[in-house]
Amino acid sequence: MAVSFHKAHHPLYYDLAGIVGPDYVSDEDFVLETYSKDTSYLPPNKQGVVARPESTDQVQDIVKLANTTKIPIVISGGRASFYGTPKGLHGRAIVVDMTRMRKMLDIDEENLVATAEAGMTIAELTTHLWDAGWDCHTALQPWYSDTIGGQIAGFAGGGAGLELAYAGFNAIHIPGVKVVLGNGEVVQTGAGAGCNIMNKMVYDPYPGTPNLGGMFMGSAGTFGIVTEATYRMYRLSPHKVSYGYFYDSFDDAWEAIKEISVVEPLPYMTVALIPPTQLTEMQGMNRYLVPMVSKGWTEEEAKLKERICREIHEKHGGEVAKGGIVDEWLHHVLTGQRYREMGEFGTPGTWSFFEYYASRSQTADCHYKMKKFIYDRLKKHDIKHVSNEGCVATGSAAWILTFIIWVEGEDEKSRQVMQDLFSDATEYACSNGWYPDCHQGWGTRCMAKYWPTHHYEFMKTLKKAMDPNSIMNPGVWNL
Repeated sequence: MAVSFHKAHHPLYYDLAGIVGPDYVSDEDFVLETYSKDTSYLPPNKQGVVARPESTDQVQDIVKLANTTKIPIVISGGRASFYGTPKGLHGRAIVVDMTRMRKMLDIDEENLVATAEAGMTIAELTTHLWDAGWDCHTALQPWYSDTIGGQIAGFAGGGAGLELAYAGFNAIHIPGVKVVLGNGEVVQTGAGAGCNIMNKMVYDPYPGTPNLGGMFMGSAGTFGIVTEATYRMYRLSPHKVSYGYFYDSFDDAWEAIKEISVVEPLPYMTVALIPPTQLTEMQGMNRYLVPMVSKGWTEEEAKLKERICREIHEKHGGEVAKGGIVDEWLHHVLTGQRYREMGEFGTPGTWSFFEYYASRSQTADCHYKMKKFIYDRLKKHDIKHVSNEGCVATGSAAWILTFIIWVEGEDEKSRQVMQDLFSDATEYACSNGWYPDCHQGWGTRCMAKYWPTHHYEFMKTLKKAMDPNSIMNPGVWNL
């Protein structure tokens, strides 16, 4: 008797092929393995079949099929997260890969908005707008892999971009999204919805209704699949100037930054605090660096903003930072190149990204405690590593604190230590009220443990209303 090694197809394989076409569905093991991991050390979550739609109608048909069969959906974009992929349903769930949906739909110069499909990468969206002489606030990194939908649903506040220090989270610059809800219905918020149906007013919240679009910012895909997004457009500022100051301690630098951050309007577009680490010391920089960028419509405006910041730095004992590695850092905060392209992160070896949001009053405490937690664990297990750190403002009242760890070698011990450390550090941060910026995978499950009861119950109500069969990213937020 002949032995067949052909694996039986997923039960929805042919139904999905009928929706997206046979070339855009697969349940091959190597394909499923590819979609099971993100960039973190966290273990994979292998699903059952992958479908790649090219339109909102096809996404809607997939969601309706999932509701009929009660087989859940896991949404996939650039897969550049670092908090693990959603649990889904091992060997059964449908991975909906959105990256075929990458058309630029409209650049409306009259109403100052641009609309694109959610599978478009941040690099593609920004390049389209730059070519037309416009700009928008999108995520800073990873520029070439992150999709619009992944940023909106998968990051706190819809992500934050190069000018996040004064522009804040992207959510306030996204007036409308189109979403296929978990129940199979399609909803358009902001642009083209509610009171906006009969006119070109683009705003969310708009007169007569609440801000419906806000529910999908950082939602981790638990309510539905974002298929289109509308961004506010801005003219590129022609004049930018970068500068930096050295301090001998975190506290001294932080006091200067706090004073600058209450100036109205904010005199900078970017401000960060770079502590000395093994990496910076290898580059010849062993003090706390505060790199900043100011911009203006005229050179005079940009220079005036720089002068405001300079006077405050001098008041707090800051020393002008110049030369060598400082100039390189200033170039990167001005252009975003190092972070946008991400290539340099891979050159020292395998790396992991520990990143948390904290309020202004919690920033210093978060810096000291997370630093100790992470480095004590690495020292305890004698994990050879190089590190880099950064604190970056998102507006004037919230900060992102980042610890990047490059591990020497790929042995099983170091991988297990890093996996455990990542999970434990996330737990420790959440228990202190500092939240991961990735809203997916392990991060969401950990965060939800610390929600107040009334918040958790309200989220369950929203989930039930928009996804009654719980087929959309089940397990996210422990819902």
